[in-house]
Amino acid sequence: MSIISFKGFSYAGKIVKVPIVQCFLARNASIKNEVQDIDVVTTTAEKALSEQEIRAICDKSRLNHGHRNLINGRVPYDEPVHRYHNTVKYKRKMYGRYGDASNVSPGLAWPTAEDLDDIREYESIAYPLTIQEMQKNALDLIEKERQEIQENQQRIDNNMKKLNGWLREVKEKSEKKLLEAQQAKDKKEKLIEEVKKHFGYKIDPKDDRFKEMLAKREKEEKKKIREEKKKVREEKLLNYLDSKAK
Repeated sequence: MSIISFKGFSYAGKIVKVPIVQCFLARNASIKNEVQDIDVVTTTAEKALSEQEIRAICDKSRLNHGHRNLINGRVPYDEPVHRYHNTVKYKRKMYGRYGDASNVSPGLAWPTAEDLDDIREYESIAYPLTIQEMQKNALDLIEKERQEIQENQQRIDNNMKKLNGWLREVKEKSEKKLLEAQQAKDKKEKLIEEVKKHFGYKIDPKDDRFKEMLAKREKEEKKKIREEKKKVREEKLLNYLDSKAK
């Protein structure tokens, strides 16, 4: 015994019953459960439905016609629906995507005479140089960058050769500054000892009299140094004049 169930769909204002294939099992009192063959039943009601009607019944996406065509790789609209569907830009886009199926003339893909004039005018302003001129400029720029790199490398090589001399100069300047600092310290201590001897007794270095006398001696020492430097300059000048006179 076969049991056939039908499911109804509303289409075009009427109820259509489409048979659904079901599997049924037959039980025998003397044999345990066994699977029987599946009966596939088709009715005249199913044969009466066209392929388009069946697609409409099975479509549950709720998409509009244009979106459904896009998903299935077809042209969205057979006829223009919106105003921009009549524009050249849209038709070119449809032909580029769907080819001859778009029912668009391939001639629209080629620019018009006015479009060509606009393109030529734009290119003459945006790219005034010829290809040969641009190529020459590019080669000149490459050559200039190569020369700059070579000059930088040569300067680095020369500086590396001078590195030992610079290190020696830095060391000598550092030693000279340390020596001058030590000499200044010794001179300061010498002045302090002289000031102490001047008073003839032990005096606190923080005493105003001590500070005043120390400042005075420092001033005298600086004056002495300036006079010595002046004397050296005068001697150099006299020697220079004598050499010129001879």
